[in-house]
Amino acid sequence: MSVEVATKLAHSDTTVIHPSIKGTITGLYADVLQGWAMDCARPEERLVIEVMIDGACVALARADQFYPNADAGDEFHGFTVQLRQNWLNEARHISARVANQPLSLAGELWLPAPPNKEPAPVASQVWHSGGLRLSGWSWDADAPQRQVRITVREDSRVWAQTVCDQHHQALVYRTTSHHGFNLDLPWELADGKPHTLHIENDLGHPLSGSPIKLCCWPEGLEGMLKLLEHQTVDTRALMLLSEVAKEQTLRFPKSAGFHHYPQWFDTFQRIAPPPAQQRLGNAGLLLISEGDKGLENISLASLGDGDSRPSHLATANAENLSPALRHLLDAGCTSIVPLKAGDHLASHALSQLTDVLDEGVAWAYADCDRDGPGGKRSLPWLKPVWDIDMFIGADVFTPGAIFSADIIQHALSLLESAQPQQPVSWELFAAGIVLATEKHQAKVVHLPKVLYHRNHNAPASPEQAQASADRQHAISWLCQSLVPGSTVETLPQFPSLLRVQWPLPSTLPRVSLVVPTRDQLGLLRTCIEGLLNDTDYPDLEIIVVDNQSSDPLTLDYLQTLPARGVKVLDHPHPFNYSTINNRAVEHATGEIIGLVNNDIEIIEGNWLKEMVSQLLRDNVGAVGAKLLWPNRMVQHGGVVVGINGLAAHAGNNLEENDAGYLATNQITRRQSAVTAACLLMRKSVFEALDGLDEKAFPVAFNDVDLCLRIQQSGLNLIWTAFAKLIHAESASRGKDISAEKRSRALREQQRFIERWALNGYNDPYYHPALSHDYLSGPYGGLAMPLRLVGARHK
Repeated sequence: MSVEVATKLAHSDTTVIHPSIKGTITGLYADVLQGWAMDCARPEERLVIEVMIDGACVALARADQFYPNADAGDEFHGFTVQLRQNWLNEARHISARVANQPLSLAGELWLPAPPNKEPAPVASQVWHSGGLRLSGWSWDADAPQRQVRITVREDSRVWAQTVCDQHHQALVYRTTSHHGFNLDLPWELADGKPHTLHIENDLGHPLSGSPIKLCCWPEGLEGMLKLLEHQTVDTRALMLLSEVAKEQTLRFPKSAGFHHYPQWFDTFQRIAPPPAQQRLGNAGLLLISEGDKGLENISLASLGDGDSRPSHLATANAENLSPALRHLLDAGCTSIVPLKAGDHLASHALSQLTDVLDEGVAWAYADCDRDGPGGKRSLPWLKPVWDIDMFIGADVFTPGAIFSADIIQHALSLLESAQPQQPVSWELFAAGIVLATEKHQAKVVHLPKVLYHRNHNAPASPEQAQASADRQHAISWLCQSLVPGSTVETLPQFPSLLRVQWPLPSTLPRVSLVVPTRDQLGLLRTCIEGLLNDTDYPDLEIIVVDNQSSDPLTLDYLQTLPARGVKVLDHPHPFNYSTINNRAVEHATGEIIGLVNNDIEIIEGNWLKEMVSQLLRDNVGAVGAKLLWPNRMVQHGGVVVGINGLAAHAGNNLEENDAGYLATNQITRRQSAVTAACLLMRKSVFEALDGLDEKAFPVAFNDVDLCLRIQQSGLNLIWTAFAKLIHAESASRGKDISAEKRSRALREQQRFIERWALNGYNDPYYHPALSHDYLSGPYGGLAMPLRLVGARHK
């Protein structure tokens, strides 16, 4: 940081402390910042803290962690943030404030500072988060990639164990943040007696916060069920349980958290044996192994015996599958299931997979999970229908796949023609399958059942895998074969994830951007100036639609725009978002139109080129952007259709750089809908579909309805993670809080349900076993009960 900036910081008088806000930075321990903060007027709330380095926000943390030395509160107002070392190397000043407010905490730090004399317990933390649940994190400083196992003891009795392998926000800037845990203690501890529990890691060291004292009684629905477990339940008790359950369903999430996955799997995913006469046909199994016999035996043991075993088996190294594949094909196998050594198939999985691979299906895939402690199931990968864009970013599809002999022959032929004499590695084989699928427009089916179990050493999520030069080479070949001139690169923060940049034509098509507005000069000016000055695109038409602005300053600004090449259209009618945009598109001269809200802020100049490069691909109907709140939390990560029968934005609980479920926050992928706050599509497609529905959806759901009609026409919708903009949703229009607005909103909701939900629409890019309620949100948990859906494809 320059001397000028440091001097300015040192003499600034911007620190503001609200009378009811208490908190301080307690210290910087190596690269971990700790502190606490609370609002004394509302101590039940947990503040969100922005950590600032040299005046710039670098991290967010929720002050909800155990910190016993705070001046007041319930001891759960602490925060811990891992800071990147490269930030600290040049840092001069560290401060913290309440998010989006000028309310700074005490204890600001000037660097270099003398090291803290007392070591902080930053390598672990455990706290009692209520009831029979313990939460926290633990990592091994000498082996930071290792996931620590913790044990809960009372004297000599072991009550519970778990592996610290869950994401924890406090560790988000470490090499990996997956060192957290949530542990449900056994029901026997809810006996009304005091218990002192010691929590230690697998090196025998106690976690910070241990021991924990608790005294619990059976309570709530769970307590009543446990009390009645060994009793004859009478009708009155059942009626009471039913009434209480109904009331709580209305108030609380209708989904199970991912930490309940082992029990959820046992309830909904155990597969019944097939009919005794059912046979597998001529299915072959390809065991991919590096020669570890122990891992091979784990895989082979899952195949069962007799009719449940594949007819042929071949083993191959991942670097060269060709001989094994040829052996299986020459043996007459009509389908092949790859199985990596150490992974294993669910009971009767082969019969389920071969049953899906009927005539006309080139290949199919099921869901997968990972072996957890004690053989329990964990970390499910609940997948969308086939999506080549998501596959390019991360391969979540092939674990649990079965390939027909025909598609394998096509893939090998393509590979041998393009790269003769080169060994066919696993990554090249997968890329060849995908290229053959695209060239032959082959049918791919998703079986939404967990049939494939990955080894406990497999990465928890795609972004945690090791970077693979072989995969980057294979995906580069795939993309070059599809569109010459494409380039593929790894993501700097997640080297195992890939991004393809599709080539743009030498002469870019004109893009007409439609920006409706009413007053709100600050928002409008930020948007328009960003489009004019900060957007790197040579042929841009901007159309501002003024919908009854009355603010003199706004009107003055609008009058200056035509001289700068901006069209200003007057729309002196009641607000109807659909009508406004439809009329503006009639005036657009661009081949491509973009719908842009006036509360959009440009933060990266290449955003429009990225969206255009996606839109110009074959069979793409519309493209949406990654939209962020001003604090860089995700406002729009695509739209999931079917949440509460309606639709909801994905990613609202994620920060810009979080990976998200199956890395979906960081990779380009297909969606059923994207928001019109920043949406690109061809004008010809917009007009062919008669634009936005002015009558049914004048304000809300018009964009989702349009997207679903685009999808219905056979075109794809793309959400790109690499066009990022700021969006303050509804900052101009406002929220639907008046009686009139609430009535209109309910009417539009009902129309959307009638048009789509009641006609059986199911979002193909969202797994039916994932949460479908607003409280949990998209990717927020596991559906309760499970919606039974058969094999599906787009």
